[in-house]
Amino acid sequence: MSPLRFLCSTFRLLAVALAGSVASWSVAHAAESTPVKTTPTSSRWDLAEFIDELPELLADRLPSFDRNGSLRLYVRPHFGDFIHRDYVRVPVGARAKVSENIESSAELQGYFTHGLSDAAGYGLSTLRLGTKCEHVLPSLNDGGISVGFNYETPLSRPPSDLSDGHRHLQPYLAAARPIVPAWRLLGYTSLGADLLDRTALPAHFGRNQLHTNSLTFSAGAAREWPRFRASLTASVATSSLMSDESANVYALRPEIVVPWKTKPGARAQILFTLGGRAIRGPDGTELGLSSSVRIDFLLRRDRSAAK
Repeated sequence: MSPLRFLCSTFRLLAVALAGSVASWSVAHAAESTPVKTTPTSSRWDLAEFIDELPELLADRLPSFDRNGSLRLYVRPHFGDFIHRDYVRVPVGARAKVSENIESSAELQGYFTHGLSDAAGYGLSTLRLGTKCEHVLPSLNDGGISVGFNYETPLSRPPSDLSDGHRHLQPYLAAARPIVPAWRLLGYTSLGADLLDRTALPAHFGRNQLHTNSLTFSAGAAREWPRFRASLTASVATSSLMSDESANVYALRPEIVVPWKTKPGARAQILFTLGGRAIRGPDGTELGLSSSVRIDFLLRRDRSAAK
């Protein structure tokens, strides 16, 4: 299949995913008179908003506790690329709660030359699709579990450091539980797999990235303060049980997220994230800091259901 035909097919796949999400959102919007089962929270703690404001990897996998019909659009420009790369990556995505227990997501990453160094061109580099099914469990102090998968594939022929040259299918099981509701302290854990499939692109793995199928176990805690949210996540990834290779990667990631809105109740907000990492793997020890910005647009959320 030619790159052009593959790109057109991928666009159709993304359009179908987003159209299905929007259609389901529209049905939920038209059925506002139908009672909606909501997630109990303690002391007016909005777990749905809190989890959505956590770093992307946590928000993608943990049960969202959001209301049926919620639709969020977001953009995550990588401003650090102005310093470290010849181009800027701009992922754009959507997440929709298509039913009481199902959430679907789609993300398309583009890139373009910023003009400060060599010309790297422009185009689309990655398509990411995901679906998760979640359930509220009163036995977990009104927490819940989620099971789902994410699928990621490179598009066309992007710059080599934008893709590792593989498609990724990532099934997972995750759980979240308020530990001390009065402190707004949340505990979470997840178990997931990363199943790799080679493409025509050359392999280009990052430092301490496993080169074959692997399993990852993560656990951590997050707390909400009035002006920021903080999380600490520990994880271990291993290829020993999924392949002939035997390698392990251990990681500890503290992160702080600062949300900002122009006014209370605004439908748009900006999330500033500052994170650290301490990683030990086959390529040695890695210490570092990172930052990111995410712009969220909440098109619909049934606020009356939370009362």
